Amino acid sequence: MPSNNSYSLQIGNRDCEVSISDESGKINVNKITDDTRVSFIKFLTAYKLEELVAETITDSLLDWLDEDDLHHMSGAEKDFYATLPEPYEPKNGLFESLEELTLVKGITPQIFEMLRDHLTIYGSGKVNVNFASKEVLLYVPTLTDEMAHAIIRLRKKQGRIRKLDTLKEIFRHFGIIGKDYDNVRNYLTLDDSNYITINSIVSSGKIKNSYKLFVLKGVGSCEILAAYPE
Repeated sequence: MPSNNSYSLQIGNRDCEVSISDESGKINVNKITDDTRVSFIKFLTAYKLEELVAETITDSLLDWLDEDDLHHMSGAEKDFYATLPEPYEPKNGLFESLEELTLVKGITPQIFEMLRDHLTIYGSGKVNVNFASKEVLLYVPTLTDEMAHAIIRLRKKQGRIRKLDTLKEIFRHFGIIGKDYDNVRNYLTLDDSNYITINSIVSSGKIKNSYKLFVLKGVGSCEILAAYPE
């Protein structure tokens, strides 16, 4: 079962540290829109990225996803990518892997490594409040640092949140009520997705190996979508 905590087990003479995360606790980059542009910039600046860098990445993502050649304010279309030492064209469509993000203007290898565990290409695009980090919660429109911390404190105190309306008191405290609350609620979910990530570190003496698996859950079986040595 997905959790915010890892667990240990022993297989033969090997020690294993395993964590299982639900992709619903991450931001689906294929679902970013003009409506969530400001919120994604807020998510990026939570990682201490400069505002201009965050705007460039966000607008370039939107340009990569949309089908036209019109630039968002700080974005990039095929005229930019044509000037690179090894030119290529933007996708003008959905991301098929997270690694494709490294082709987008502004996303350096260092930035990609910093963000990759909080981004996904799977799921509905709603943020699961039981699994999301503080930074991912900031992607939800109108959520502030204080609200995100309050949600995390609540789930630490009472365990898994079972009803979204449990959060109503938190939002009311910050003046988010009525239609404003309903709007925020539309970006949140409690439903686990069918997609999970399994991270494992296997140790035998001084030798350590790390693996990451993306898995699609099914009825009575699972399908491995991708596997990476780390």
